[in-house]
Amino acid sequence: MRDYVLGLDIGGTKIAVGILDGNDKLIGRTQFSAKAGESPEMVFTLLMSSIDELLKRYDLAKDDISSIGVGVPGIISSDARSVLFAPNISILNSFDIYGSLKAEFPDAFIVIENDANCAGYAEYKAGSGLGRKNMIYCTISTGVGGAIIINGDLFRGSNMVAGEIGHMIIHPGGRLCGCGNKGCAEAYAGGANYPRYIKECLDNGRKSIISELAKEHGKIDGEVLSKAIDMADPFALEVFNEITETIGLLFFNIYKLLNIDCYVLGGGFTNVGEKLFNGIREHFEKYRVGTDTHDRVDFIPAHFPSSEIGIYGAALVAKYYKP
Repeated sequence: MRDYVLGLDIGGTKIAVGILDGNDKLIGRTQFSAKAGESPEMVFTLLMSSIDELLKRYDLAKDDISSIGVGVPGIISSDARSVLFAPNISILNSFDIYGSLKAEFPDAFIVIENDANCAGYAEYKAGSGLGRKNMIYCTISTGVGGAIIINGDLFRGSNMVAGEIGHMIIHPGGRLCGCGNKGCAEAYAGGANYPRYIKECLDNGRKSIISELAKEHGKIDGEVLSKAIDMADPFALEVFNEITETIGLLFFNIYKLLNIDCYVLGGGFTNVGEKLFNGIREHFEKYRVGTDTHDRVDFIPAHFPSSEIGIYGAALVAKYYKP
């Protein structure tokens, strides 16, 4: 057996597969639509076809694969062998992906992990968190997710669900979040939520250049908000300040609890650029008092592109897995 690792990034819209060599270098990847199969069995058949195509492309056999990591957006069992609940990928809730992969790769070590933990581990092991002892990874995209690295290991918590930082309540009694609570960070900074809030305000008569930009772009998203900010639109600046204040306060609370000094940010909203990081830092620093102000705290953009971070993370979690 040679030391190659498979990373499987299973999402709600696509399933990506990649191979890492013994030096943790991604040598090849492929992907297909997660909706291509009508049943779990059909999706798994497509997955194996993609894996077989990659192995053939690089002249590898199944017994060259030492480990397989599977990243999924859901809650994972304590033995890292099954998906307990994946709201956006319903087929995984009833399909034994561990057993199916084990039948194909009987000698490989196989682990299933939450996708945010995978992304965070990739950044810690080979990305912007390289060399750090402790790190928080935060993805600001459709939702707000996270991963916690403490003393070089993923911290999963008592029930394997640690890192759900998007559902920390930052504004008690505030806007309704998809989880059912009010005031979660995700309700203010998530890409599925702040556009809805903007639209509601515009529909209620709030004036903003966002209206024109959204018509040209086709929707309200981070790109439209960023352009409106650059044009000094008052409403856009107000919304953006609310987002950066939410994330800044979220990080400050984590900092006070865990004293972690490195925060790596990924996800589509980070394309807004330096003004996002400056805004988060400004609000974070606003709450620091006394001796806190002497300690350096870093806010760093993620190293890996979104097309690769899930593959890398799943593969690296499997290769260096510690239960």
